[in-house]
Amino acid sequence: MQITQQMMVNQFLYNITNENTTMQNLEDELSTGKVLNLPQDNPLAVSQDMSARATLSSAQGYQNTLQSALTWMNNTSSALSQIVNTLQSIQSYVMEGLNTTNQTTSDKNALSETVQQLSKTIYQELDTQQGSRYLFGGADPLQPPVTTSTNNIGYTTSGNTAASMEMQISAGISITVNVSASQVMGTASGSTTNLESTLNSTISDLQNGNITGLQTDLTNLQTGITQVVNINAELGSRIKRATAMQTQISQYVTTVQNYKGDLEDANMAKVITQFNTDQGVFTAALKMGSEILLPSLVNYLPNG
Repeated sequence: MQITQQMMVNQFLYNITNENTTMQNLEDELSTGKVLNLPQDNPLAVSQDMSARATLSSAQGYQNTLQSALTWMNNTSSALSQIVNTLQSIQSYVMEGLNTTNQTTSDKNALSETVQQLSKTIYQELDTQQGSRYLFGGADPLQPPVTTSTNNIGYTTSGNTAASMEMQISAGISITVNVSASQVMGTASGSTTNLESTLNSTISDLQNGNITGLQTDLTNLQTGITQVVNINAELGSRIKRATAMQTQISQYVTTVQNYKGDLEDANMAKVITQFNTDQGVFTAALKMGSEILLPSLVNYLPNG
């Protein structure tokens, strides 16, 4: 078959065009750092990348939810620890009232006033907020769980605060993140003791020097302390579970990010080397083409 001048020109232009396109793609990779800049670059890899993006977005959403849940539960646990410490302080004052003889009215009033102030701090802890929501709000965290009252302390837990608040931490998996004020104070159904009644009676019994009543109060306070400690321990198990889940999801997110990076990210050293090689080939091809192809009338047109 005879090789004509036109065939040589066409083949030369075809090769030059392909090489120029390859160099343009390499330039895109150099400027973006990505090998997937257009869907046509690698349709299969683009599809896999989109799937990885969706998976990563979902996992990161659960990751954020877990962080919020852990912050909520850790703050709740800290408040419960403070309540236990306060109840133990009240318990020590009750023992002082029981073991101190010949108390004057002033002594009794001082002990009663001290316990009253300590009891108020418990209700202040129950009104702890995270942002605009109440940690111990139960069914409605936007409403304060503590209201004013005419009892000795001046406060009481209010409303239906026993309901749980759940957060979804993974597909099909939810965790209860809250403890309600009524659970802590023993006003919820199934509680072993009512701390609200115990605190009120303790204040009155200290003021009146009611030894028999104080003995009952001391027993009820210990039961109440155990109740709050158990609630905090159960919360601790949920914190441990959420922390383990957070670690798993964090590792999964890292794996997906690495997979996504393998699909998207360009090997810059390889791209630079390839670009320099192709640039050299392109320049050599232009020079060779100018020597092999026969001159045309264009060569004889005056410059400028």
